[in-house]
Amino acid sequence: MRLKIQLPTTWAQRSNPDGPATFCRKGSTSAFQVSWAEYRGGKPLPQITADSLKQMATDFGQKKGLRLMAESSGGPCRFGSFGTAVFHSAQHPRIQVWFICDGREHIMATHICDREPESSEVAEAQQIASSLALGPEQPAKPKWKFW
Repeated sequence: MRLKIQLPTTWAQRSNPDGPATFCRKGSTSAFQVSWAEYRGGKPLPQITADSLKQMATDFGQKKGLRLMAESSGGPCRFGSFGTAVFHSAQHPRIQVWFICDGREHIMATHICDREPESSEVAEAQQIASSLALGPEQPAKPKWKFW
């Protein structure tokens, strides 16, 4: 599977050879990172809901020691459903975590800010997260031919 992402023109991918796909907004030192997991098992998965994804985001932040949760939400998105939570810490004034799922594959995204971000950056990060999807490695070949 390949990551499908729609970046605003103010964002670009940053090299991160040993880590997840990383994107930054021009003029910002914050990082938007994305990783994903493909389900290759044969057993049916339990039903995944926006509420369970919201709980995953909350639990993830708390396991990372982020105790100051500001908000959480969940709902439908391009890929299926999402859950998100926003945290604050002494080192990071804003950290947002998303878990996104289509019922089988999972995407995790984080927007980690080392300075208080502009509201437009937060809105763009949320826009990027809602655009995330996974698709085939190569585009499907057409089944027709031109003579």
